[in-house]
Amino acid sequence: MRRLLPAALILGMALYATAVHAAPVCEISRAVVLPLRDDGGYLSVSVTVNGRAASMIVDTGSEGSLITPAGVAALRLPTDPEHRTMMQGPNGSPRLVPNVRIQDLRLGTHPAAELPLGPGTMAVGMLPGSPMITPPVLGLLGADVLADYDLEFDVPHQRLTLWTIRLGSRLCQQPPAWAGHWTTTPVHRQSGRLTVAFTLDGLGGTALLDSGARSHIVSTDFAHRLGLTDDQFALDPGGLTAGVDMKEREYHWHHFGRLELGGTVWTRPVLTVAPVHDQADMLLGSDWFAHHEIWLSYATQQLFFR
Repeated sequence: MRRLLPAALILGMALYATAVHAAPVCEISRAVVLPLRDDGGYLSVSVTVNGRAASMIVDTGSEGSLITPAGVAALRLPTDPEHRTMMQGPNGSPRLVPNVRIQDLRLGTHPAAELPLGPGTMAVGMLPGSPMITPPVLGLLGADVLADYDLEFDVPHQRLTLWTIRLGSRLCQQPPAWAGHWTTTPVHRQSGRLTVAFTLDGLGGTALLDSGARSHIVSTDFAHRLGLTDDQFALDPGGLTAGVDMKEREYHWHHFGRLELGGTVWTRPVLTVAPVHDQADMLLGSDWFAHHEIWLSYATQQLFFR
């Protein structure tokens, strides 16, 4: 969600920044802890939109948030004539969609445990699928909201923690706020989204950390570079799926030999193979999130998992 700030407030912030030279700030604090649902691979949290409760998919693979036409109607959201959004799904077909204005968006539904985000503008788009839960799923949260924080996913314990991180000095404590052992690997941040290097059957590639995808998805192009053919995929089970562009694409489940990420190795993984037009060779989807405790550090551009 693109946030709207009054011009006077922006000017005041700029004047304050030039007038005050504060000491380096160190902060690792919980901004909010949200109950996290996993319904068949759909990871969602409860939100409050203009005082009304709703659920939204948590999608680290999406640059922007969106609200569905059903959500617009149910919440009676007005069209934003000043903003529209270019939306692109996994099939690589961009289209221009309208935006609506939101007066008050809050993560969470309990006043004692919610994170106010204030007013903003949000794109309107369809979801290819969503679980039938209460409150109903009316959209998704993308990097325009999530990337302002570090994200700690604990799917087994149904918890998503958003952390406020300020590291004004090298002497500051670094995330994660964990005890024990974990794996650390660098990530690359682009347009609010995070990618990480991996190796699959000896070939290196780039994976998008995508909690909105319901499984690991290896791009068909990358699979072809491994020497696999469409005739081989025709022997694998599969079906049809769609992204936010609502265009169907064929997928197959294929047995690979070895997947390596951050020094961790998975042998004989079964991964989905499908077209991915997203400058990524693989999507690390919600099934990967569900089997690990994960900290996505946008502040330090690192991935921690265990």
